[in-house]
Amino acid sequence: MQNDNDFIVCRCENVYYSEILDIIENGTNNSRELKLKSRAGMGFCNSRTCGPFLEKLTGDQNTEAPSYVHLKSQPPIRTVSMGALSEEDER
Repeated sequence: MQNDNDFIVCRCENVYYSEILDIIENGTNNSRELKLKSRAGMGFCNSRTCGPFLEKLTGDQNTEAPSYVHLKSQPPIRTVSMGALSEEDER
């Protein structure tokens, strides 16, 4: 931790709250830009954990604005069928 009141916002990329506040103070005003500048939300979970918090910090939860772009989250890597998982290894 960087100080007593600091905490990790994005566990995947190890981004602290103080870093997020510094980026916002330097002119970032939307969650997408915040994600690109801090790497918060670019880890393994693809912003499923920290994304709602980032949107709340920047006020992007209002989806009625035409310029609003949701933080993209996608399934990790690729889909694996149950058949592929149940097949025995042929050795």
